[in-house]
Amino acid sequence: MTTSSFNDEHRLPASILSVDWNDWITFLHAQDAPAKLAALQRMLKPLVPDEITLFCRSDSVWTCCWAGADRKSWPDEITPDNAWNTLSDLTLLPGGKTIWLKLSQTPPTLLKLCRTQPWSAADCAWIDPLRFLACAHANAFGQLQSRHHEIRVFHQILDQIPTHLWIADAKTYEILFMNRAMKAAFQLDSPEGQPCWKILQREMNGPCRFCPLPDLLSQSKTALPQKQGDQINTLNQRIYCNHDSLIPWIDGRLVHFQHAIDVTESHRLRLDADTDALTLIPNRRAGLRKLEELLEQVGQGELSMTAAMLDIDQLKMVNDQFGHLEGDLLICQISRTIASLLPQEDLFFRLSGDEFILAFVNQTTDIGSALLNQAQQRLRQWGETEKKAYRCSFCFGLIPVNAGTQLSCSTLLSQVDDAMYTQKRLLHIQLKESEKAQMQLADYHGEVSFRYDSAYLYDALVESTDDYIFINNMHDDVFRYPQAMVEEFGLPGQIVRNAAAVWGEKVHPDDKAAFLEANQIILDGRATSHNVEYRALNQRGEWVWVRCRGKVIFDDNGNPVLFAGLIFNLSRKNKTDRITGLFNKMVYREEAQRLLSRRPDTPLAIMQLGLDDFRHVNDLYDRSFGDEVLRISAQRIMSLLPENAEVYRLDGDEFGILISGCQTEEIRKIYKKLQTAFDQQMIYEGQRYYCTLSAGCAVYPQDAKVFLELVKAAGYALEQAKLNGKNRLEFFTRQILARKIRSLGIIEKMRESIAQEYAGFFLMYQPQVSVTTGQWIGFEALARWQKAPYGYVPPDEFIPLLEESGMIVPVGRWIFRQACEKCAQWSNREPALTMSINLSYLQLTEPDFIDYMQETLAATQVDPHRIIVEMTESVIASRAHALEHLFQRIHDLGIRIAMDDFGTGYSSLEMLKKMPADIVKIDRAFVHGVDASNFDESFIQFIVAICHKVNIEVCAEGVETEAEFQILYPMNVDTIQGYYFGKPMLENEVEQKLRLMENAESGGMR
Repeated sequence: MTTSSFNDEHRLPASILSVDWNDWITFLHAQDAPAKLAALQRMLKPLVPDEITLFCRSDSVWTCCWAGADRKSWPDEITPDNAWNTLSDLTLLPGGKTIWLKLSQTPPTLLKLCRTQPWSAADCAWIDPLRFLACAHANAFGQLQSRHHEIRVFHQILDQIPTHLWIADAKTYEILFMNRAMKAAFQLDSPEGQPCWKILQREMNGPCRFCPLPDLLSQSKTALPQKQGDQINTLNQRIYCNHDSLIPWIDGRLVHFQHAIDVTESHRLRLDADTDALTLIPNRRAGLRKLEELLEQVGQGELSMTAAMLDIDQLKMVNDQFGHLEGDLLICQISRTIASLLPQEDLFFRLSGDEFILAFVNQTTDIGSALLNQAQQRLRQWGETEKKAYRCSFCFGLIPVNAGTQLSCSTLLSQVDDAMYTQKRLLHIQLKESEKAQMQLADYHGEVSFRYDSAYLYDALVESTDDYIFINNMHDDVFRYPQAMVEEFGLPGQIVRNAAAVWGEKVHPDDKAAFLEANQIILDGRATSHNVEYRALNQRGEWVWVRCRGKVIFDDNGNPVLFAGLIFNLSRKNKTDRITGLFNKMVYREEAQRLLSRRPDTPLAIMQLGLDDFRHVNDLYDRSFGDEVLRISAQRIMSLLPENAEVYRLDGDEFGILISGCQTEEIRKIYKKLQTAFDQQMIYEGQRYYCTLSAGCAVYPQDAKVFLELVKAAGYALEQAKLNGKNRLEFFTRQILARKIRSLGIIEKMRESIAQEYAGFFLMYQPQVSVTTGQWIGFEALARWQKAPYGYVPPDEFIPLLEESGMIVPVGRWIFRQACEKCAQWSNREPALTMSINLSYLQLTEPDFIDYMQETLAATQVDPHRIIVEMTESVIASRAHALEHLFQRIHDLGIRIAMDDFGTGYSSLEMLKKMPADIVKIDRAFVHGVDASNFDESFIQFIVAICHKVNIEVCAEGVETEAEFQILYPMNVDTIQGYYFGKPMLENEVEQKLRLMENAESGGMR
């Protein structure tokens, strides 16, 4: 490369567009050298130079007056003297890995750029505009010599830019400058002096409504206000990304500076990727992305919205009878109609074939409903005008999403889908009742012909059992029922057209939604079988529970021809549960024993289900609502089971499932479907609830050979699932049985201990040490239990059993009194010693426990300020509101509160804000190995800093090594507890240590 390669005709590459144009402006107008050079360094950053050096000459001596980037030892290929003498005026001199640029004559100033790799011609093209900057600056540290020269050179610089640049007066909109590229694109010769809106837009009588100037002027008190956005130009229909800012002009007035980049092609590509090809509205991918953005704004309290889901009515019928082109026409017409009514800020996209999603921003459900009803009216008018022989409408559901609501996209779609299907079920009823009203009475008395293929009928019958057998010819929607069912329920005849409406009249109002939805999913083709229970009115005016199980039969071409199955009259034997309609536990036992006796060689699995935390539903609402949740849960479970499984209602919130002839992997798949269905928030009559599902399973013959043993094993497995975190399936094992037998034995022995004045229970005390002094400042009282034949039982085993059995209440009181007595006794030797005592949530729920604490403090004469009660973070977090008044009463006694196991479960930082804790005990999981974990070290530092800021003490638990202590020591943790300073000790061991401390000259023991 030679210096001649840099000439006045050279143009900048497109990558120059990444330069911030404010840096060009700063370089031109800044009064001080540091600001100019900082702007220069930012402009040269894309080149990634390893060294940027500025040389000035004074008295024939070159001085390095400024250096940037990394200084290294560079070979001087060219000295400043050689560079100055070789360079012609304002010309670049490339030389391998070094480039020199002459910036000014007075004083002589050179810019040197170094890099480890040689400079290419493309690299040097980045620096080319600096020749014009050099022209504009006779002195890198002073003012321009000539204002005219500044304007000329500034125009030259901007004319080199291939994108569109123009400057206009901020008050008059008069264009002061437009660069060469923009003039050529808009075919303008002399736009200067004319208002921008007149020559850059079509048929404007004043400033554009999207003009950025008002916003920029409102921010003009800030330095260089800026705005960026995309806009379509009305003259050439091109899309530009506009970068607008206000800058001071050479005469002091404010001017509007715009840099516009043509992004039409990239917009078109992005638009194609985000647009539904049929409707030309956003597709699922783009719509869900925008919906997530809106939900984030909602969660931050910036806006509210009403969400809606639309489902086109009878689209499948339109496609089948009139062709898919007609179906596509209906989809497009509905899309256009709705889009024409929406404000620009609302979201509307196609979710799937016949489903659409709407988000009305900052609008109520009433407004959203009114708009959609208006769209329905326009669609009906269109259908009448076009003489369409099908229904031109859609179903929709609406839900409000208030500002501040935290909601995921999937949860929102689930909720709005539920709302939409409520209307779809109503439509289904209306359509069926409308068909019935048009029928003649004779149709109900056998005059309607019924045709079916006996081979397909046989296939349906063999998959069923004997009770009320029904058959539906899916071509003409005619049902045939048995005479026994006609007589029991007063049907008009065996052959019935529009059976959903006729039989639907017999269904209990509370069960009609489930009945209709089960039929609708068959009609929609979303399922090939159904299993639903509901109450029906018989001839005697009685509501009886029935169970309907049906299956769709297809012909050789895959077309549905028959829907056939069975309707069981569950109330005949009076063995159904009155709440859920399921068979009760008596039938559960009978059916299991029947299967075991009649099919002894066939595996049988018993899965016992329990709704997790169901008591919260009853506590939050009431018992009747809880009953409805049980009924809904029963229907959901039943609808998801395969044909070889039956569900039964047991006691409380538990259900039993018998699964015949299946293997372990099939059982896992069944539970996975159930788990997925329950692992989400539900809504019933506007009330929200959340109950996951735990399961325990036992299998014949490997786990047990008789029913009672199988039930017991499944129950033990369910208990284990709950203990292991809930919302999971556990299979029965011999280890579970052994643990259960051991647990039952320990519970009985602990009852015996309590009856024997707590024989076998004792306390150990672990010292807590001051980090600054190394002295003991307190103890934590730790409960222990030992009794034959079990010997010493670890606390993590017997304490949960105490809580499960309720014995934690008397044992907890005994522990509290024993610890208070020891604290009072030992405080005589060391007055500053404290005693930490663990409390269970069950203890706090005892109405008189706080009174007991007060009585114990008085009886033992212990200083309340020396007593600290500890509760785990998880307990506090899950029940903070309920415990708030109890915490206040504890503080009123003078007792301090410690939050134990901090950082392991809930929103820890939020708990620091809400919980009136005096002490935070960082869980040993963060302390163990802290010397090898940057995360744990940073976490502890962070927590200590926050706690100390709000006057909360910090104790680190589980310190076991010198290395861990050395990491914690400089963090200013208040106290440390762990094996490194002392293991839990018996009472006599503590007293021996305290006597040694009294006798020690230092008064303390490390």
